[in-house]
Amino acid sequence: MSSGPDARKPLSADACPHLGREYNHFEGPHLQNPYPFFQRLREEAPVTFNPTMGMWLISRYDDIVSVLENPASFSSASSIELGANLTAETREILGPGPLIHASPLNTDPPGHTRLRRYLQKGFLPARIALQEPRIRHIANTLIDGFIHEGRADLVERFAFPLPLQVILGLMGAPVEDMARVKRWTADLFGLCFAQVPPEAQPAMARGVVEFRAWCSRLIEERRQRPQEDVTSDLVHGDEGEDVSTPELISLLAGSLIAAGHESTAAQLTLVVKNLLEQPERWQRLREDRALIPHAVEECMRLEGVVGGLVRTATRDVEVGGVLLPKGSKLLLLHGSGNHDAAHYREPECFELKREGPQHLTFNRGIHFCMGAPLARLELRVALEQLLERIPELRLVPGQDYGYHQELVTLRNVRHLRVEWPVP
Repeated sequence: MSSGPDARKPLSADACPHLGREYNHFEGPHLQNPYPFFQRLREEAPVTFNPTMGMWLISRYDDIVSVLENPASFSSASSIELGANLTAETREILGPGPLIHASPLNTDPPGHTRLRRYLQKGFLPARIALQEPRIRHIANTLIDGFIHEGRADLVERFAFPLPLQVILGLMGAPVEDMARVKRWTADLFGLCFAQVPPEAQPAMARGVVEFRAWCSRLIEERRQRPQEDVTSDLVHGDEGEDVSTPELISLLAGSLIAAGHESTAAQLTLVVKNLLEQPERWQRLREDRALIPHAVEECMRLEGVVGGLVRTATRDVEVGGVLLPKGSKLLLLHGSGNHDAAHYREPECFELKREGPQHLTFNRGIHFCMGAPLARLELRVALEQLLERIPELRLVPGQDYGYHQELVTLRNVRHLRVEWPVP
């Protein structure tokens, strides 16, 4: 394998392999269907530099896993500068302190260990298992709202509100605030990750301030009157846990409520899309519901919502035969790793009982998604209810799904228009 440009010398666009320069996950064919390009990367330039992003693209499964399982050499902290382009007016509205405090996703041990241990008690298996009847009720109620219409945008009517209602209920937050929380989440993630025009920033910043105040009120209510919910568990944690109130507000807003529904909504949309694009897949599940968990996993491998994650080299280190200097930023292409033929036979094919390693959509190592059991439960129950209530579901032909990737990590579609016969 070629080692690419000399990693010890300053890099320029001319010094980079052509494939690294080509990649653009925000628009064009790499947004719509990146997998043919990922195959070229794995075969021709598995470790290559993209000068536009200033990152090394890591495309093979084994190389991605080696980075994820070595947090001492590849840091998650400050890999992406949050709110890098905020104006002075926006920062004044937001007030002192960081836009959002550290979360388990973007910290290293020992800080990561502290935060993950603190949050993990809200996602104990016994608590998650108890959510199934409620998730099923929410799914059925949402379906009741559009089943008589014969056509719907499943993103708007089902995939987005389902996990948002689930996480709000889990936190003990009022579901009536769902519309406001949806807007606040967009404001928070937009200011954190997106290139927001200066004129749009102040309104979004005021939304973030409102979101913080809403979380603060919920925390105070649970301090005064604990209930059987995750917020109460976090507020009344074990003595000696050193999580400050501003940290708790950030964890509630970002790590739990925002992250707890955005990725699941996006993944649910992609799972249904993949099943309906090949109607025989949907038909197999109609005939045998026991295959649904296998279908969920295979769809997450075929088209996972996590396009990639960023790491920073803490020392000079070799990845895939290429020497990367300390401070190098790496974009781990999880979607490419999930299609690596070195581990998955005929990786572009849909195989319900596939053999091979666990897909990377929920990450790997110390940063494995703690919400994975809840997400899997939501995906399974959602499919069960769609198959039960609308078995003849099909895609509206010729539609534009509206693929978009505003963040480095999250790939989604804006629409999933479906139809079905109405008696």
